[in-house]
Amino acid sequence: MPGSAKATLIDIYDAWRAHDLDWLGSYLPADFSHSMNIPAEQLDLSGMRDGKLAALNRLREIFDSFDTQHLEPAALTLCGDKAIANVTTRCRHRSSGTWLCTTKKHVWRIEDGWPVELSEFYDLDQFEVFMKKARR
Repeated sequence: MPGSAKATLIDIYDAWRAHDLDWLGSYLPADFSHSMNIPAEQLDLSGMRDGKLAALNRLREIFDSFDTQHLEPAALTLCGDKAIANVTTRCRHRSSGTWLCTTKKHVWRIEDGWPVELSEFYDLDQFEVFMKKARR
């Protein structure tokens, strides 16, 4: 992966940890897309968001609902036009106090050194158990 793309993704993760959407958004093109593989019946914020503003609005809602205490990507791996990282996350569902400790896979699509798409893949069985506890 070109050094600039790797540095950009590292900055994006720093901005994500800081919940700084202006900083994070400064790296995203207008046609950026973000998907999460979580079924909508488990989390209404899941699915695909097309466009930078839609993706950032979803992240804002996630930040409002979940207090992320830890977000750490493993080494970024280049695979063609994709960058892949396993991301260890520890967050608390704000309204219930329930904790999620998981590793999710991030797959970034890169064009001309810039991220144009992020697909997040969660352990769906683990996430379902987490959401059931959170909704009690």
